[in-house]
Parts: sequence; C-alpha cells; structure tokens
Amino acid sequence: MAAREKLLDPTGFDERASDQTLSPRPNTLRGLTVGLLENTKPNAALLLSHVGRQLEREHGVHAAVMFSKSYFGTPTEESLIQRILHNCDFVVAGVGD
Repeated sequence: MAAREKLLDPTGFDERASDQTLSPRPNTLRGLTVGLLENTKPNAALLLSHVGRQLEREHGVHAAVMFSKSYFGTPTEESLIQRILHNCDFVVAGVGD
C-alpha cells in the first residue's frame, strides 16, 4: 500500500512552518504599488484587475501590476517572487475558476 500524502495546513499551523511572523502593515495604501499575482486559472486575471482598479480608485494605490504564475498547481517561482519584491510594496494573490 502506498504511503498517504500529507496535506498542508493552509492556516500555517504546520510543524514545517517555522516563521509565522506577519509582515508589517502600511498605515495607508496611498502612493503604493500593488502586485497582483494570478494563478493562470480562468477568471483569476479578470478578478484581480478589478481588485487593482478598485484599490487605485478607493485607496489611492499608485499602480497595480499583474504577475502570472507559470502553472496553478506549483509554487510561485523564486525568480517571480524576487520580481514582485523589487517592484511592489504589497501583493494580492487570487485564484480563478
């Protein structure tokens, strides 16, 4: 019998999660750049583009920049994470279907 695959706990309360420190929260979003990370599933980019426009209109976000994972079923590539870190102040990730 094959060994069972352990599911990851999405809450972060897993023995493998070593750092559970939250990132500092900005006092305002005005003037910041948001990264929008979509998972390539249908409607993810559409949903996030609406979120980006709303953040610009209602919270004064300077710019919303869309990023795409290469495949929804894999972790985000380190090179993409680094691009987001160097170009954005915060990120919103979204899924579609």
